[in-house]
Amino acid sequence: MAQDPLSLAKLIASRICHDLISPVGAIANGMELVALTGADSTPEFELISDSVAGANARIKFYRVALGMSSAEQKLGRSEISTILGAFYKGTRLTCAWDVQDDCRRTEVQAAFLALLCVASALPTGGQLTVVRDGDAWNIFAQANLVRANEALWASLASGIAPKALEPADVQFAMLPECASTLERRVRFEIADNSLLISF
Repeated sequence: MAQDPLSLAKLIASRICHDLISPVGAIANGMELVALTGADSTPEFELISDSVAGANARIKFYRVALGMSSAEQKLGRSEISTILGAFYKGTRLTCAWDVQDDCRRTEVQAAFLALLCVASALPTGGQLTVVRDGDAWNIFAQANLVRANEALWASLASGIAPKALEPADVQFAMLPECASTLERRVRFEIADNSLLISF
């Protein structure tokens, strides 16, 4: 049986993240060992250290958002908060994960994809908040400026991705599909200074 396109894309993303996380982690460990020698910290060292930390954070985030997931797998609040804290560090966005319980990885994946959708409409940054009320998930953003691409956001409701989809917008194609596997439908509200995605 042929692999469906979404599953194949997730497998590819998982493979890339899996193959990158080890060497990037090794570089990070090497940087820590150099720091422990007591060597003077230089601007060059700090730049490399920050870059490695940023790469590590992105790989972990994208592994959850774009990779393979299973309803049997769960992620704890502490692990999720750590991933989000590192991912948004040094950006114009902050993110509060206001979900206390452990969550199915499939639901976390949908939430991470929703965060990517919301962030794409916040050119000057903003505050992101993820909450769960029973089975319903809400991803809320508050910002000074909201600039949403109408075609992309319409695709969330229709489930039909635009034909000329850019790599940076792949989350708009994946979120409706992931929500569908959860037997949910994506809804959204857009205002001048806020955004809400629910599923």
